[in-house]
Amino acid sequence: MGKFERGEAEKLEIDVVNLLNEGEVQTPHTCAQRVLERIRGEFNVRIAVFIGRTYNEPGNIKLFLADGRVAYIELKFVERGKGTRANLGQNALTEFGLFEGEGIVSWQKFREKKNFDGEVLKRLNKYSYYDEVKLPKYRGGEKERKARYLRELLKPKPGEDIELAVRRAMSSQDYKLRQVAEIVNEILELARVDKLEYIKYLQSLRQNSESIRKFTILILLGLHKEDILREAFRRFNQLIKSLEEGLFVYKTYYVRRRDCEVCSEDLTTLIGKLLKSNDFRIIFPQNETNCVIEYRDPDSGAWKKLLRIVFHWKNVFQGIATPCLNIFDEGELKEICFSTR
Repeated sequence: MGKFERGEAEKLEIDVVNLLNEGEVQTPHTCAQRVLERIRGEFNVRIAVFIGRTYNEPGNIKLFLADGRVAYIELKFVERGKGTRANLGQNALTEFGLFEGEGIVSWQKFREKKNFDGEVLKRLNKYSYYDEVKLPKYRGGEKERKARYLRELLKPKPGEDIELAVRRAMSSQDYKLRQVAEIVNEILELARVDKLEYIKYLQSLRQNSESIRKFTILILLGLHKEDILREAFRRFNQLIKSLEEGLFVYKTYYVRRRDCEVCSEDLTTLIGKLLKSNDFRIIFPQNETNCVIEYRDPDSGAWKKLLRIVFHWKNVFQGIATPCLNIFDEGELKEICFSTR
């Protein structure tokens, strides 16, 4: 979610909290009333608190309920479907112990060992026509500034993948623009190969099924701010006991931007099944820059997909700034149908 979208989502969250507390809201968000009605239809709320900027609890809104329980609510703005389940730092798979053994190398360290940034900068330096007055005005270090400069020359359309802009520029009559496209294309390929090589390295490691299980359940519970996730790993058994005893509830509301349709997600039944399974694993689709978490269904014995983890770079284009892991629903989670009443 970009800065603009996050700002809009935060306004919706704050407006809903104020309305739940029966406060007045000047020019409330277009979707606020629909979300308010949905929450009130499902919970008897005593007090609502906006917690979207804190990092020690899940969700964006905390509800203190009339029956003494607490409900954590996460609001997600989507164009369609459910969007990204979570976005984690680049080293999450090794940091949280999903793989085990001596001297395990994180994605960050893997790139450092190969001098990945140096190789990217070497390609960026092939371009000889940087404007030395304009270049320092871009954000970031030398690598990011030069990449932003080249991206601007390619002029990708809003929301367009950089690859499409590169292909257009490849057939340009402008020699300089073709050179920009070739350089960016080289970096995109460098980033793709790096991901595939790191995934091949992960495939060689021994997996920790219990850590994968905890990781999966906590992500589904909305505990994907990394400080929260780290703490939740430490007190996993206590957290699950509280969930099973009904001391707190976690629910996600997906708000469709175009018509404010609200769909709610409650994974209580699925999480109950996951808690009964002792078999979790990560599989690696051939020649893809992602991996998939599966679990063995305790009822049928079949392996079922749950989450797809995509190796990604958030900013500028692949290989340049903010490496991360994007997590999406897969398999069984995609099939869950939400009530829209």
